[in-house]
Amino acid sequence: MSASTTVPALTVRRGRERITASGLLRSEWRKIWSLRSLSMTLVAGFALTIGLCSYMIIDGTALGSEDAGHIPFGWTAIYPVGMLVLVVLGVLSVSSEYSSGSIRTTLTAAPRRVGVMLSKVVVVTGTVTLLAGATTVLMYLLLRMMGTVPSAVGMSLFDPDMFWGALGGTLMLPYGALFGVLLGWLLRNAAAAICLYFGLFQMGPQILPAFLPESLADVTDYMPLAAINIIRSGGLSTGPYGNVGAAIVLVGWLAALGGIAWWRLTKRDG
Repeated sequence: MSASTTVPALTVRRGRERITASGLLRSEWRKIWSLRSLSMTLVAGFALTIGLCSYMIIDGTALGSEDAGHIPFGWTAIYPVGMLVLVVLGVLSVSSEYSSGSIRTTLTAAPRRVGVMLSKVVVVTGTVTLLAGATTVLMYLLLRMMGTVPSAVGMSLFDPDMFWGALGGTLMLPYGALFGVLLGWLLRNAAAAICLYFGLFQMGPQILPAFLPESLADVTDYMPLAAINIIRSGGLSTGPYGNVGAAIVLVGWLAALGGIAWWRLTKRDG
């Protein structure tokens, strides 16, 4: 005689699990400060910017000269150096996940590719924006204390002659980080993205005119750095299209890179 035991099947109703937008943002925030390559690059970018700006302000021989003494925000001329480092930060924030293979886990946990892409953009750019604003305020206070630039003595940070130039210089730092993030999403490889940036966008305006027909030589005026130089000049230089045109050029480059990167992300990793 044998007895059979039937084990009833247990059915448990489970809600659909999903990663929320706040969860994605927290994850990206932890990545910045837990990955050594990201945290060290971020610190290096701002340490270099603050160090060089402080030296120029304290020394005063460059900013207080006849050529630069009439530009109260002349110390922001150092910001392009920091921008280069922050472009690398943006690239690494994406390429590090692809090189380690952790991007598979990320996209499995959060299948909505747009959310993953936007969360990285928001966290990296937002962090750099806050630090850039703090850096500008710090440098302005140092400038006021040292008094090495005659035109800036007693000038408020919100004086139009100071504010627009300082704002333009400040915005180029998060722009560089965002540009790097989009390049990272586009190419997924740090070496390829960094080489493309330096070869085409950094050195291109100096090299391309030698190889382009004369009728196309002006195309370099529409490269990102040319537009950035107009924005950070605080109205001292309008270039071929002025501040509004420069803003359109900068946004256009972001839209183009972001659109292609999003298309590749959804098609290749979809």
